[in-house]
Amino acid sequence: MDININDAILRILTSVGRIEGELTEIRKLSDRVSKLEQWVSWLKGGWAALAAAYAYLCKGAYGR
Repeated sequence: MDININDAILRILTSVGRIEGELTEIRKLSDRVSKLEQWVSWLKGGWAALAAAYAYLCKGAYGR
């Protein structure tokens, strides 16, 4: 059995580095989701304000 220990260690260290990189990205994922949720709430609020303004204008234009 011909095993090169240095190559095996290098492959293991490379794999560990990839795993650490993926874990870092997973940690950032919650921040990204939080930012998206904030944008969605702003957009919902904006549409609600537009709908209320439109309803107010229609009410004023078509009678009281």
